[in-house]
Amino acid sequence: MQLLFWPCTIASLILSIIAIGTRKPKLLVISSILILPMSLYLAATPLFLVWGLIFPVLYLGAGKFIAKKRIWLAILFVIPNFILVGWLGWVVLNQ
Repeated sequence: MQLLFWPCTIASLILSIIAIGTRKPKLLVISSILILPMSLYLAATPLFLVWGLIFPVLYLGAGKFIAKKRIWLAILFVIPNFILVGWLGWVVLNQ
């Protein structure tokens, strides 16, 4: 689990930036698959419960908005993932 957790999460964030830059919604679908290990881990913790499963859905929503040519909405849907990963990384490093 630990082997896939951080590399997949960081790859997901990088791929989402590339997807928005190139306007390819398929890359956001791949990003949603890559963020699944972190999402499932968070869903198993009492702090997040079901809320952990929302983060892949946000990527899928961003992909839908890119397909509809609404880039600013896609960016708004991707931002919570960056905030979550930044917060989680800060918590892990400051333990």
